[in-house]
Amino acid sequence: MSGNNRCCRKVNQFRFFAMSVLADPARLSCLANLRILDTPVEPHFDALTRMTAHVLRMPRAFINFVDGARSWCKSAWGAAREDRPHSESLCAYALENMRETDEVIILDASRYPQIKNHSEVIGETKVAFYMAFVLRSADGFVLGTLCVKDSVGHRPKERDLASLRMLGEQVTLLLAQSLEKHEMIQQSQRNRDQFLAMLAHELRAPLSPILTAVELLDRRGIAPHQREWARELIGRHVRHMSQIVEDLLSSSMVALGMIELHLEPVRVNELIDRAIEMTEELIAQRHHSLTRSVMNQPVALADRVQCPLILMHLISNAAKYTPERGEIEITVEGDATQVSISVKDNGVGISPQDFDEIFQVFGQSHRPLDRASGGIGLGLPFARRLAEWHGGSLRVSSAGLGQGSEFVLVLQAASQPEPGPVDDPHVSDKGADLDILVIDDNVDTADAMALYCQIAGHRVRVAYHSEEAIRLVSERQPDIVLSDIGLPGINGYGLVRLLRSVPGAQSTVYVAITGYGSWADKQLARDAGFDEHFSKPIDLRKLDALLERARSQGASKT
Repeated sequence: MSGNNRCCRKVNQFRFFAMSVLADPARLSCLANLRILDTPVEPHFDALTRMTAHVLRMPRAFINFVDGARSWCKSAWGAAREDRPHSESLCAYALENMRETDEVIILDASRYPQIKNHSEVIGETKVAFYMAFVLRSADGFVLGTLCVKDSVGHRPKERDLASLRMLGEQVTLLLAQSLEKHEMIQQSQRNRDQFLAMLAHELRAPLSPILTAVELLDRRGIAPHQREWARELIGRHVRHMSQIVEDLLSSSMVALGMIELHLEPVRVNELIDRAIEMTEELIAQRHHSLTRSVMNQPVALADRVQCPLILMHLISNAAKYTPERGEIEITVEGDATQVSISVKDNGVGISPQDFDEIFQVFGQSHRPLDRASGGIGLGLPFARRLAEWHGGSLRVSSAGLGQGSEFVLVLQAASQPEPGPVDDPHVSDKGADLDILVIDDNVDTADAMALYCQIAGHRVRVAYHSEEAIRLVSERQPDIVLSDIGLPGINGYGLVRLLRSVPGAQSTVYVAITGYGSWADKQLARDAGFDEHFSKPIDLRKLDALLERARSQGASKT
């Protein structure tokens, strides 16, 4: 039997009979969940429509989706996209009256009494030939059609049906991908909303005790020990808020690829010492026992600044999610090729299905709403990304909830580092007081910094805008300039260039103190002429160290 005869037999089997498939609530719900109706033009769908018309040698091709009242056109080739009510749509009529086959063919509409007076047949479009592939969901629900139309009759060949079927399957695949993309977007939005809620909680929580402590400091009759307690409370919660901001900035820099690593041979013990130093307060607060075992004193290829942050996040995570008086164990093993650093705890554990989620930005696994021990969900994604940038990896294991967890950081092994310079014990670490100029348009910030430096014994002047700073430097050249970047008029970058041109001010140490703390911002500061860069809120211990170095070098001009 010839291909044309087989095709004719399929057409002769086509019958029109009511099935009421279009009104099925389950079908309509499935179609709605696709989020495809009333969406803009999309190139991928248009490409398939155009290809269908070309392959089948037809003047018009369409991708139509049929809901409970209309046939909505997602893509059209050779005609305009338009909606049609069921009564005026051949696609709706065909789906309502089709058999179980996924192909619908009308060789010549004028031969069928039921549709010879249909609006698409006798109207401007004058459809005589209609051939469609029925688009179905994964559950088998009818969604719409990929169809071609012509104003003259045709007798398609078997290969034409095969081509239409293949192209229709591509449309179905594209629908599935669109649905998956939509679900990913929805999940991302849920994660974002959850993250913002947690961030609001984490930022609000310390504000209450800070405000209470401030009120207490203003009360008459407050005892000295109560005043000291209030000060310590304010400092502790401000440091907590600063850490949140630092996590946000660090994660943003990692996401944008703006962290520059300087990999060099570093003793692993030094990396662990630095990480423990950054977490010892949290460990002490929760009365944990921390032990470590290091085999063969290994050396890793690492960045001295960024790599300890990886370990800091792992130790902090263990401390937060281990009940008080828990156990944290750091174990290091190494060979000629790699070094493994394990941070293990006996805390709340992690469900295996959450292993991937905890390394996703905004992902935290299922944690209680009280947030008593949680963070904002950025530490572990940040740590894994940094580990990968080191050429290493970070993985997690846990026997389940209540069974503790173990994070393993793997780094590349390296040879022993060159010995560093030895401090001269005969060099005095005490010098003369410094002449300091503080520049900031925020009066409270400038005055607070000036008072801090004055109490440390330095001579301090304050400028609230760039023009005043230029005048003060011209009158007397300072040893140190602490300058904000976001100044009105001339910003900090332009100001430091002008100040360095003032006679006698070239030897001054210029320090940028700013809320812009990314690697790119630090590079901009260096390029402008700043010697140092501190992010707000400033780490006062680092500032003290800088001032002490300048004082010990005899930088005062008195």
